[in-house]
Amino acid sequence: MNWTAGPVPAFLLIGLWIGVLTGCDYGPVNILEREPLFQLQIGRMENQLDIITRNGVLPNMRTSVAMLDGFVYVGNGPANKVMEFTSYGDLIRLIYDPLQNPQPVSLGNRPVGDGNDTGRTRIATEYGFSQLGVITVDSRRYIFAEDRLPAERSVFDENLGVQLNRIVVRFDNTGTPLDYIGQEGIGGTPFPFIESIAVTVRDELAVIAKTMNARFVYLFSPDGDLMYTVRIGLDRIPVLDEDSTAIAVLDEVVSGVDQYRVYLKVSYYRASRDEETGKEYGIHLAESRIYWIDLNTGRYDGYFELPDTAEGESRFQYELLGVTAGEYVYLVSRIDGGRTRLLIMNDEGRVVRRRNIAISESDLILRSFNVNSSGVLTGLLGYTEHAEIVWWRADRLLPGGTNGS
Repeated sequence: MNWTAGPVPAFLLIGLWIGVLTGCDYGPVNILEREPLFQLQIGRMENQLDIITRNGVLPNMRTSVAMLDGFVYVGNGPANKVMEFTSYGDLIRLIYDPLQNPQPVSLGNRPVGDGNDTGRTRIATEYGFSQLGVITVDSRRYIFAEDRLPAERSVFDENLGVQLNRIVVRFDNTGTPLDYIGQEGIGGTPFPFIESIAVTVRDELAVIAKTMNARFVYLFSPDGDLMYTVRIGLDRIPVLDEDSTAIAVLDEVVSGVDQYRVYLKVSYYRASRDEETGKEYGIHLAESRIYWIDLNTGRYDGYFELPDTAEGESRFQYELLGVTAGEYVYLVSRIDGGRTRLLIMNDEGRVVRRRNIAISESDLILRSFNVNSSGVLTGLLGYTEHAEIVWWRADRLLPGGTNGS
């Protein structure tokens, strides 16, 4: 089904109930303890992470992390490789470009010697990535990896005014490449720039693509068939009110997990005025909202406001990370050099939990998060001398969790 996100219903422009539900984000906030899993050395070997700076600058290539059933997946763009680790840091699967990586020495068709890994093998698979981007994984342990096509295989779209040069390659649970997914499904037209990819609880693949004027949402069945397409035009972003002069900025777009939705974080900015002269001297963040679009209709179906998170004169700018089963929304905001605020909200606009998480920023050069469907928050923290894989058991904070207080 193909849709363009339609007009905003009147009830979205009123939102009288929002302030009651969200409340304010003041008062002391507990710390959510970090659980370290393992470290990775920096380098080019099969079990190392290439985030080596060139002339003091990190390569403009994406490195992402995903987690499923305790296994950690790292897509390392600078090295054009995807790695799968146990929670203890043992490398058990590698998909790598042989032109950019040395021949693996620790991988082969050998059983993993861990009773919890019965039947799993250590496998290395060669695949000629052009430029690896973001990754995700489904319950079948199929890996989905964004790849950028070389110039001779890209297509220029005159209507969009962009090069279509991104695809999503599918690998089965042994690392064997199956096919690639484009806009129409398997073997389809390449996408424009891919912002993110994710899977639902039904193993459907969601692709969020981006142009200068719009975001595009594609949802594919587990077999790779196109189910929904929605265009979110930047000129159709909801306004604060009918007479508002606030500037709306679409920050992030993420897929729903168990409902056919896509979530948008929108920030609204107003002009700042000098109280004495009345002159404008800049803009300030006035409000942020989370909207969602029903993929069945392609229309905005609801929203809630993010709580007023001012501390003193400063307002947090939250980043929308992802959504869990039950449609709980995860957001993070950097507070200072050592603290990050985690905010979990439901789709009624209620703050379920607020927690602070500690992330050392000394020599930090890379930070990548992943929220899985059960609510575990996994982090890949890259430093100049090593990288850390950690997680925060935020799933225990959700209703029904083991530590919901």
